[in-house]
Amino acid sequence: MENPPGGGLVPFRDGPHASSYLAPGGRAVVKVFREPLDRRTRAGFDREQAALAKARPAPIRRPGQVTKLPDGRTAVSTPRCAESLADRVARTGPLGVPETLAVATAVAKALAAAHDSGVPHGGVHPNNVLFTDDGEPVVTDFGVALRRRFGRSPSADVGFLAPETLSRAVMDAASDRYGLGAVLHFCRTGQAPFTGDRAETVVLRVFDAPPPELTDVPPALANLVTRLLAKDPADRPDDEAVLAALDALRGAPLLVLEPRPAPVPAPRRQRRGAALALAGLVGVAAVVAAVLLWPDGGTSPAPAPVSVSAPVSPTSAGGVLIVLDPPVDRQDHVELTWHAPPNLDFAVLVTEAGQPRPSVVWAQRLTSKRVEVQPGRAYCFRIQATSPRGTWQSQARGIRNAVC
Repeated sequence: MENPPGGGLVPFRDGPHASSYLAPGGRAVVKVFREPLDRRTRAGFDREQAALAKARPAPIRRPGQVTKLPDGRTAVSTPRCAESLADRVARTGPLGVPETLAVATAVAKALAAAHDSGVPHGGVHPNNVLFTDDGEPVVTDFGVALRRRFGRSPSADVGFLAPETLSRAVMDAASDRYGLGAVLHFCRTGQAPFTGDRAETVVLRVFDAPPPELTDVPPALANLVTRLLAKDPADRPDDEAVLAALDALRGAPLLVLEPRPAPVPAPRRQRRGAALALAGLVGVAAVVAAVLLWPDGGTSPAPAPVSVSAPVSPTSAGGVLIVLDPPVDRQDHVELTWHAPPNLDFAVLVTEAGQPRPSVVWAQRLTSKRVEVQPGRAYCFRIQATSPRGTWQSQARGIRNAVC
């Protein structure tokens, strides 16, 4: 790693094109590129950041300051986050379904807002999905100007890149959505959708192998990831469809892992001629060669008792006891605390009086949560826990004379 460029910076991480340092106090990360930015690259970078600054609110972490150092190199300062998605999975193992959905929603919202502003990300990867100190996922490193200037490192993990990115260096909204699918696969498995001992093997699988289907997730989530990983960009859902699918998944009151139907054998396809197969193989080999040579962010009276319907969830064999403490009513929010065995993912099911179904508040692996409520209205709360072994719920607890 190069020596720090002064200013009390402490070496943090080293990459193929830049070195990162911690600013004094450790609240910001300063990335210093090893080579100066040419005028065209800097102008493109500035345009992208200006467009992102005008984007609608979204979980995007933008650079805080861009500085030209005395030696001509460029330093980009960004507020430091607690950890990256890659770091978290390495530390705790694959994420649970609720936490995966939280990451999916944050990344999808960030991509949609950036795409509406005309800025593709260009390299969605577990390393640029970050978690803030509050545990909220955000996305950083938006923009293609720097990526086109420095290119892709030969050692980069090609398993997260779309086929058109590998073959033709395309970086657009559709390739970003492929990256989203790859990141969601990583959330649940700890690895890219396509892996191999050699880069050439991975590239061939990205081009030719069907996307691996996720297991132990709701079928709708598995289907969404498969569609995002489609080889043809035109077959991937657009941003609006992705957000709608995730909204439906997050709005479901139960996270039960539904049994999958038995697969229906696909009709056999006729064998293609040997000459056609050989020609295809030669074409793929040529693309692989090109890929490997491609260069390298005051109170009121209590309401009358009301009846609130509570959802019913099946309990798997070997039941897990989830104990919800009495809610602490703070008028505009409720403080919930519960007790359960470790290594479970939690969601709070919130049913307002008169509503037919509960809303879902993700708690990930926390055992306490603040939930916003409307003053004067009655509510019931349940805690739902999930793991690959099943789904369990606590008893219902109400506030303001709600009958649960």
